[in-house]
Amino acid sequence: MQENNILDEMTDEPEKTGESGTSDKDEKLYSQAELDEMLCAEREMLEKKLAESEKLAAMSERERSDYRRGMLDKELAEREAAVAKRELVADAYEKLTAAGLPKQLTLCLNYDSKDECDASLEAVSRAFIDAVTAAVNERVRGRAPKYTSAPDADPFLDGLRS
Repeated sequence: MQENNILDEMTDEPEKTGESGTSDKDEKLYSQAELDEMLCAEREMLEKKLAESEKLAAMSERERSDYRRGMLDKELAEREAAVAKRELVADAYEKLTAAGLPKQLTLCLNYDSKDECDASLEAVSRAFIDAVTAAVNERVRGRAPKYTSAPDADPFLDGLRS
């Protein structure tokens, strides 16, 4: 009995489709504005590639190799910047965790350089600690006691007299 179920699962029958002939699970409808936006983005990308290929075709072999080297250098610099930023984020996360501060504060930091990251980390942590301290002091302080007009008046005795 189980053998039949396993065989049924292993068959390569196409997925059952609705009346329109498309899969019910994979169906995604797009509005006309979304389609126009996607087509426009695709057209821009193709136009850039075409302009790039025309530009390369007009260059000499030496210019082409210099251009490609420049593009590779630019890509390498972008990758190095991304790796450096990830390292700064990880370092800031560790410092925040060690200080007992929330890790969400990493979103508030400046990751342009190590010095700027350290300065923004110090400023954000100081501001957070000051805000928490002020909120705790406000709650701990409580309310001031109410004073009566007559210093000898006892509210308990006044309640018994009435």
